[in-house]
Amino acid sequence: MSLIAKLLSILVIALALVGVDAQNAAAAITYERLSLDDGRRLLVIKGEFEPSDDPMKLVAVYSEYQPTVISFDSNGGSVVAAIKSGRAIRALSANTVQIRSTQCASACALAFLGGVKRSAEAGSIGVHQASFSDDAALDNKTAVATVQTMTGEIIGYLSDIGVSPNLLRLSLSIESSDMRYLTTAEMRDWNIITSNDAVTAQTADNPVSSPNPKAEATATAPRTSRDNALEFIRRYHEAWSRDNSTALAFMHKAYEDQVTFYGKVVDRDAVMKDKATFAQRWPERIYSVKPGSEAAVCAEKCDVSGVVEWFARSRERGKTSSGMAEFALVWNPATSQIESENSKVLATDRGAQAPDRIISQWHVENGECRGSTNPDSPETQTACARREQIGAMLDTFGWCYGHKNDYGYQMKWHLCDAASNRL
Repeated sequence: MSLIAKLLSILVIALALVGVDAQNAAAAITYERLSLDDGRRLLVIKGEFEPSDDPMKLVAVYSEYQPTVISFDSNGGSVVAAIKSGRAIRALSANTVQIRSTQCASACALAFLGGVKRSAEAGSIGVHQASFSDDAALDNKTAVATVQTMTGEIIGYLSDIGVSPNLLRLSLSIESSDMRYLTTAEMRDWNIITSNDAVTAQTADNPVSSPNPKAEATATAPRTSRDNALEFIRRYHEAWSRDNSTALAFMHKAYEDQVTFYGKVVDRDAVMKDKATFAQRWPERIYSVKPGSEAAVCAEKCDVSGVVEWFARSRERGKTSSGMAEFALVWNPATSQIESENSKVLATDRGAQAPDRIISQWHVENGECRGSTNPDSPETQTACARREQIGAMLDTFGWCYGHKNDYGYQMKWHLCDAASNRL
């Protein structure tokens, strides 16, 4: 890689909140004036921020229209122009609000932060790494100077307006081809929003925020036998991944008195003897269902199937085991117990020394969690919860993600050491 290419890569990291350059911008900044039903006024800043933008134009429009609040409909643009707009908004003592249907992404996030009081829906503000246009021509000296100047601009701006540098750190971990939308918790914890009030303003012809009937229906829908069966299988493998005492206590309650166990009808004690023997052989275990493989078909009983991946270790014997297996069981919703169980090994990883399969699952769930355009959806929340569960199991097993003071793009899974992040 040439020196110029390396410097450009550094700049991609340093300008974490920059979106697209002015030459590739879809539309220059415009200002839309909207009257709300309750008499308030909304000013919407639309389009792409460009280096040629004059913040005094925003000041003039704001002073003339005297809006109650400013909002955005922008995919980003020039970081310099966005910061200038943000500082102008702060000088006007204006307030900002953002909704999901008209997003504020990339460099636009900097302009939004200029508001004195700030409110935003989850999933309405997006960040990612930056990129130069393909025809950007910078010599070595200019590239280095740009890295230093723009990094200082971003950090200084966040400091001036009292927003946590965690925003910059997060954006560093998101590829420029991807977009990470902020959750309510992140925006609150990092002082990106100053109000937890819901955004409910509406215009006569343009709804600024509307209820989501599908989401409401999902939130209030009763749990089905299928839901309970899938939740049981998750708890089953989570319990089996814990210490032997906890795992075997769970298993004792998980089976009926009589079980069809790998084709033979046996009593619970026989099942427990088999489980105890295995647990003693492999006292440290991680078992996790492969994302998207699980299925449950329920009538009076539930046929539950899926693929589970594992990594196990015996320190005493100096052995490890890793692989993937297909499982099938019959679960009784009335008793929450297993009536039948079978499985088949699909793959084994000879000589595996690291829980690579489980780490891969973490990355899948992390991608679903952080890359969702709707962070508050049940699917996203499930992915985030699964990511945390898998991360906790890996941490207990002695594997950690990143070191203290790492930026997001630097974080990797590794054997824990004194400087590691611990859950």
